[in-house]
Amino acid sequence: MEDFASAPVLAMVRRSLARQSIAVPALTAAGERTVDLAEKRALLAGVLDAHGPEAILRVADVVPEFADHPVAGVFAGCRAPSDVVAIWIAIERYFHSRHRTRVVDRDADRIVMEHFDTRGSPISAGENLAVAGLILGILRWRGARDAALRFDGTSSLPDPLATAKRTHRWTIGWTAFEPLPLAPEKQDEVPVPAVDFSGRAVSDPLVARLFAEQLGAPHGRRGADDIARATGLSLRTLQRRLAGAGWSLGDIVASARVHSATRLLASTNTPLALVGLLAGYSDQPHFQRAFRAAVGPTPAEYRKLARPARSV
Repeated sequence: MEDFASAPVLAMVRRSLARQSIAVPALTAAGERTVDLAEKRALLAGVLDAHGPEAILRVADVVPEFADHPVAGVFAGCRAPSDVVAIWIAIERYFHSRHRTRVVDRDADRIVMEHFDTRGSPISAGENLAVAGLILGILRWRGARDAALRFDGTSSLPDPLATAKRTHRWTIGWTAFEPLPLAPEKQDEVPVPAVDFSGRAVSDPLVARLFAEQLGAPHGRRGADDIARATGLSLRTLQRRLAGAGWSLGDIVASARVHSATRLLASTNTPLALVGLLAGYSDQPHFQRAFRAAVGPTPAEYRKLARPARSV
């Protein structure tokens, strides 16, 4: 995982190992965003050989301790297990991760995922275990009750940890999903603006409602039909209502993303590499292009303009 996610993921693994009183060597090439790939693989392989797969999988237990990490905020609006998985995949895509996951099967109470290398190379068992354990931990944290993990995409393995060669595919099942309530202060962090970046009013109640929903769940990928059903309107009626107020569904999504990004740039120290992710953009180049087209300056330039006395 030669990407931004490598360092945070390994930090969680290391904390989990420390909780188990498992000593690991210090990293010589640790950074804020990445860690040396060879060192990461060696560390995980050493733990796997000496302590078994369960030691790595217990990374799931420390996920709640990282709830205040900026990336964790992306999961705040998850209302279903599919939301959690979709956001994880979106994070991998945003940072152009070399190692990624995909869904190969799912139903109401389970999901089957596969870990793969975009260049076709094999991924080590330790890396597979770390990612599987992390996704399991996020699902539990966000509300998946009795969530459990098995490997090789089956539900009948006598030993779910058997055979390291099978670790690239896993099944996570749960008995129920009870999403964490949204904290009231979260609703106040990104209020719906009176006007958007282009000067369009956000006064229409329907526009304001959809704008607020997008701000609250920036990585939501609901289809137009699903949005219409949630409002109690047909898609055609919804589109007419929005058009009458000077908006479309696409306008609302685009405007809400810009609004979130400008607020993060102006009032927080969130790294530029994370601002686009938290605002809901699909990747960093998309964020740069869309932000500049909407606002004028680049995100970095906007931050300097908005915070002249304390550049970051």
